[in-house]
Amino acid sequence: MNPLARLVCLLVVAGFLSGCMPSSLLDDPGVSLPAKRSKQTYSQEAIDLNDKAVELSTIDQNEAARLYDKALEIDPGYYVAYSNKATLLIGQKNFVDAISCFERLSNLQPQMAESYVGWAYCLHSTGDESEARRRLRFAIAAYNERLKEKPGDPNILINRAMAAYLSGEIELARSEIELVLESNPDSEMAKHLLKAIQAPNNKNDPWNLIFD
Repeated sequence: MNPLARLVCLLVVAGFLSGCMPSSLLDDPGVSLPAKRSKQTYSQEAIDLNDKAVELSTIDQNEAARLYDKALEIDPGYYVAYSNKATLLIGQKNFVDAISCFERLSNLQPQMAESYVGWAYCLHSTGDESEARRRLRFAIAAYNERLKEKPGDPNILINRAMAAYLSGEIELARSEIELVLESNPDSEMAKHLLKAIQAPNNKNDPWNLIFD
């Protein structure tokens, strides 16, 4: 046995003996989330501007963007406007500015998993795969926090598996979805994801599952 193979065997045996085999990405994404922020109140004017922008987002995107900016000028802490503006920018394929929105959004809502997924998508779209995978780890960490409040929630587990799939952990995502389907056999979301994962010779961009 060559030295490298011997070292691997020793590490595996040591893991069994200590009772702590290496955790999967889902159990331990290797990142720590900032502390959860206390609940805040927001300017009603900012809320109204955001709502109006949402109504205009499919009619006049320039005006919608202006209203989001106005809402954030009035209340820089109103994270919903950042989220909506980022979505609008993604639709325009303006990924660089969307990344700025997601960065600010994650500062305001550090445990909002969806912001990390959106951020990762923008990074992926600009070719920064390494940083995209890192943002997905933060998403997984955020989903883990939700699972502490709602253990076994199938929707959270599916979204966490999706984040793993997007980060390239295909077999890990498959195993997780199969477990979800054992207890929730009628979950259409789980079936859809499992079908995508199992598709033979699937060369499609996995991000198309949620952004196309």
